[in-house]
Amino acid sequence: MHNKKRFLLVFVLLLVFLLALAYVSRDRESKTLDDNNRALLGGNYITLNKGVVHYEFAEKEMSNKAVSKTVVLVHGFSVPYYVFDPTFEFLQEDNFRVLRFDLFGRGLSDRIPDSDYALDLYVEQLHDLLNALEIHAPVQLVGLSMGGAIVTHFVNKYPERVDKVALLAPLFHTPERPEVALMNFPYLGEYLGKVVLVPKLINGASATVYDPASFPDWQEKFSPQTEYRGFSQALVQTLRYLSGRSFKAEYEKLGTLNKPVLLIWGRQDRVIPFSDHEQVLSAVPGVQFHAIDQAGHLPHYEQADQVNKLLADFLSTPADMH
Repeated sequence: MHNKKRFLLVFVLLLVFLLALAYVSRDRESKTLDDNNRALLGGNYITLNKGVVHYEFAEKEMSNKAVSKTVVLVHGFSVPYYVFDPTFEFLQEDNFRVLRFDLFGRGLSDRIPDSDYALDLYVEQLHDLLNALEIHAPVQLVGLSMGGAIVTHFVNKYPERVDKVALLAPLFHTPERPEVALMNFPYLGEYLGKVVLVPKLINGASATVYDPASFPDWQEKFSPQTEYRGFSQALVQTLRYLSGRSFKAEYEKLGTLNKPVLLIWGRQDRVIPFSDHEQVLSAVPGVQFHAIDQAGHLPHYEQADQVNKLLADFLSTPADMH
């Protein structure tokens, strides 16, 4: 009997040790985002009500040609604004004014201690950013994945600030996955965030895109943001907010606003199922829909030439002609 108790104790202690070792070895967050680090990293930063935001705002210099309305690119759950590299560069060259930024908790924008990282945080981040940059005319929003839900919430709350909306594989409802459910448990979620979730995302190209060769530097680009304290907590808190949530009502409200809406989805999307496009089409009548072959969750990156043309045509057409 004593031997069994001893064995059980040793087993428990060994398990605790291994779990702790996994946590320590996979905890990448050794740095703090501050002015000194940002000065070394470079880029543009602006202080808003909730914190400092990393952004890029580009306008091509032109002569004797009117400048298009501002296009704002809103990224998704974990990959910051570089996910729009092909789109940003193309639209800038095509004479659009283009703004992209890192959502709070991602990229080089501030982590917000004790935040629930609900979508309202990002809606107000976008609102404050437009005001801070003195962009008062209606903008054209492009939302990817969770960014699609963000821009939908934004246009519903501030319809006068938006001219038209483009949705790239937008989040309609959170997929039911065991790893999402486990994040709801206190402490366990925080542990899994650093030990499982972040490493999975760092190596996530194969699960995100149709052909990993289309994004060969995935790890190199994704990893830096994971080194700053608060990154994994931001992801965990967002998953807790999203768990079991549907945004059907928000999309239906968008459908009543008579805004031009473009919907683009990769047929091979394994992050948010391609079949979800049917629910978006049902909720938002009159959507212009395009399915993209040989593309996963990032159709604008994987099939940039095709998607860039669709976006440019949509964004350049006057709203009353859609």
